[in-house]
Amino acid sequence: MEYFTCMIDTAAVHSKRIVPLFRLVSPVVSHLIYADDLLVLLQPSMRGMTALSDIMEKFGRLSGLQLNRKKSRVYFSSRCTLKEERAFALGVEKGELPVKYLGFPLTVNYAREQGCHSLVDFAQRRVEGWQAAGLSFGGRIELVRSVIAGITMFWLQSIQIPTATIQKVESICADFIWRGGMHAISWDQLCRPREGGSVGLRPLHAVRKATCVKMAWRFIKGGRYGRNGWRTDI
Repeated sequence: MEYFTCMIDTAAVHSKRIVPLFRLVSPVVSHLIYADDLLVLLQPSMRGMTALSDIMEKFGRLSGLQLNRKKSRVYFSSRCTLKEERAFALGVEKGELPVKYLGFPLTVNYAREQGCHSLVDFAQRRVEGWQAAGLSFGGRIELVRSVIAGITMFWLQSIQIPTATIQKVESICADFIWRGGMHAISWDQLCRPREGGSVGLRPLHAVRKATCVKMAWRFIKGGRYGRNGWRTDI
């Protein structure tokens, strides 16, 4: 894929056939590659769409790696016009936002509560599905610990979830544990260590603070962009 990266960079930086979506960011982010997935970020001009299609075809002829057009989608912002024509120029179907990738919704509103609605919806759906299972108190605790708290911590490893969202998830968990009735023990007490006689749930608001510090530390001290790129620009 290094040759493909060179082709994209040449079209974006030298020939200017492709205009990256985040062209004012240093370093310029024109595309992202993860495993066998490719995400190209560009301004939706007809020239750029045609250039990207040509690059895909040329790369396929040289490497034997062909784009699966049935599984590929192109997504446009709400301000973009002539979406169907631009998608046709690229040769793939037009998708609708928001879309999920690796369990995360692709959105720019993570810092806002509406950007994390899917996490709250996930917790609510899981709880509603467990209500009729006749679970014991210990069973409900383990489901909260392994499923809802586990998924929330998975999100927290990558993004900064708003405090209001964390509070909603914790409220859903607490209501499920006490079956919607009176809370005999507060959530903070449930999150105390087992050695002190509690059940040892992790306080999600504390995990949020810890992961925020962890991400900041990685950004400042380690990683490709933290050490050599974006840290210097800031």
